[in-house]
Amino acid sequence: MGNSARSQATPNPSLERTSTGLTLGPRSARCHHPLRGPSAIPVPARSAQTLGVMNDHQITRPKLFISHATSDGEFANVVKQEIEKVFANGLDVFCTSSPGTIAAGTDWLNEIEVRLAAAQAVIAIVTPVSVERPWLWFEVGATWNRGRSGACKIYPLCAPEIEISSLPSPLDRLQALSMGKAQDLKMLFEALIAQFGFGKLSSFRASNISSRIPKYKDVEIKQIDLQERSLYSGRYSGYTAEELIEVIDDKYFRPASSAWNNAFEPAPESHIQNGRLVHFREVDKQLDLPTGTAKMLLNTVAERYGLHPTLETDNLVRYAQGDDA
Repeated sequence: MGNSARSQATPNPSLERTSTGLTLGPRSARCHHPLRGPSAIPVPARSAQTLGVMNDHQITRPKLFISHATSDGEFANVVKQEIEKVFANGLDVFCTSSPGTIAAGTDWLNEIEVRLAAAQAVIAIVTPVSVERPWLWFEVGATWNRGRSGACKIYPLCAPEIEISSLPSPLDRLQALSMGKAQDLKMLFEALIAQFGFGKLSSFRASNISSRIPKYKDVEIKQIDLQERSLYSGRYSGYTAEELIEVIDDKYFRPASSAWNNAFEPAPESHIQNGRLVHFREVDKQLDLPTGTAKMLLNTVAERYGLHPTLETDNLVRYAQGDDA
């Protein structure tokens, strides 16, 4: 067959090409999941979602989100560097502690929400600080339902000082791994390679992580983590975002809606649906919520009642009915 004929040959439809250029086996192939054993549901066949899609010569890389406390940036970056080596930069890894991850002037909260919604995998760095940190629960909670449906996998990765058997819910429902154990780290990378369908396990070295993470007694705890940690001791410790949404609805919006449900008279100015100024911290304190809960979830619950923000800052929000917003 001449060169012209070969260039026009139809590619084998049973093969796929990854974003790194490696040709893989049949789409119908199933993978053994190293964390859950052969009795688990097989890992789905490699797809455009996990391997990336090439459209008009542009490659969309699979997305992985590393959740960590501000004080734990060194842990997150060590893990990120090993992932980039094993996957030859074939994954889009989001880690807020990496320089330039969030551009100046960007709405960082919106950027995090967008990245979480798009992530196919989330590695939650669990340390003595982050385990008591509200944002860890928000970020895990934001992907919990997607994880249960198979759209995203959550991998808790613990500092050596964390006793895995004592993890609070819902992390205790996932198989957590330790950064201090070489076998655990290998299991993590085997699971990621099985999930995404590519990667070079022979490039992995557990010592690149375990030898470079600091002893936690030597970690400088950032002020923001100290503030969040000292305030986060309420009854809703360990609640997912979905559960906290129901708490806000039941304890805050529903009573306000029931107190003024008159179709013939406008709500008084002091009513939330008539533009009363709502302070996020006051709502957190009133409902005994983890710090930052109201800021992250209040708008979601307000939409259930046809309310939309007409004013919103870092500290407060004002709502109006949909027609008036």
